[in-house]
Amino acid sequence: MCYLYLEKCKNEKSIMRMEENVHSNYVWLLLAFFLLVGCDPCRYDVYYPGQPGDVYFTALPVNSNEPSIFQINLDSKNPQELVKNGILYSPPSRNGRMVFIRNYPMGSQDVVLSNIDGGEQRIVAGSYVWQSRDCAIISSNGNNIAIVANGNELWLVRNETKFYKLSNLFCKGTFPSFSPDGTKIAFFEGKDIYSQVSLAVYYVDSDPPIELSRRLLEGQLIEVFREPTIVWSQDGQYLIYSLEMENYSDFLHILSYEGSSERVYEIGITGCVYAIPNKDLTKVYLTGRDGILWSFSLVDSVNRYKEISKSFGASFNVFQSITSDEKNIIYTRYYRDDLSIYHGTLELVSITDNTPQPKILGSNVYRAFWYRR
Repeated sequence: MCYLYLEKCKNEKSIMRMEENVHSNYVWLLLAFFLLVGCDPCRYDVYYPGQPGDVYFTALPVNSNEPSIFQINLDSKNPQELVKNGILYSPPSRNGRMVFIRNYPMGSQDVVLSNIDGGEQRIVAGSYVWQSRDCAIISSNGNNIAIVANGNELWLVRNETKFYKLSNLFCKGTFPSFSPDGTKIAFFEGKDIYSQVSLAVYYVDSDPPIELSRRLLEGQLIEVFREPTIVWSQDGQYLIYSLEMENYSDFLHILSYEGSSERVYEIGITGCVYAIPNKDLTKVYLTGRDGILWSFSLVDSVNRYKEISKSFGASFNVFQSITSDEKNIIYTRYYRDDLSIYHGTLELVSITDNTPQPKILGSNVYRAFWYRR
């Protein structure tokens, strides 16, 4: 395509030499413009910034010992590698920034901030002497970065210049979670996921951050790769998490972030290890202990369960994330005989179909996120 167009351009150049000098500059400018536009489809090194609905995920490339960050548009066939040696723990911010962890062979780590295409990488808090940087997430507005360091410390970095230690008792093995508008953060405090924990919420758009609520939780966190997390409702008013009680029953908790109201649901024989809500908080999409991805109604006590994706007895589906139009879910399928963090399969499933059929998007995947603006 480009070759034919260049031949055309050569002919135009010959014609131009016969034109009067008064028109020469105009023709040259027009020629340069069409060359630029006409040959773009032949270039494979050009990256176009992410669009809402793109998927960003961490996976282990073939013949590599280092995970990379990839982006895929559901209309395309192949993922594009954006970052070599990086682990993503949160979706890109609305202003087009990513934060990820980079591990080095000698055991050291960095928190790295970049553009959404992986460009303009720079180290965050490089001057801080931390023994470990366990995970890092960025708020949706791009103003704040939360860093888990040294196992039990939670730090907030504001605009890359201000640093606040939010906790010395951050629950090891869990993830913090920013509210959808990026102004609040929720996290678990405690020795580890096998001990009793508290749930803390801070307002982070003030100097210093302000504690909004704190609650001691009755029950034990339920682990997924030892990574229990808190999920916010899409309106930012409620927190969703699961606890196992002494009778080995799993309960789903929907708690207002200031702690004033709470709904609790027993999740029957399936149990609940991970759940995300729909927009109007009438249902959640949860992974049961059986590994199946379910839709669980919060308003219909008769028809509570609908199967979204099977486990086939040997797999379980976690880290689910729903599109803004609530038509599709992405999740990672792990197999019980191989629980390596990078041995999952990234799958997409429609939640509007009567008989959903998962579609594979990638292999050797850790977890994935939708990009929303």
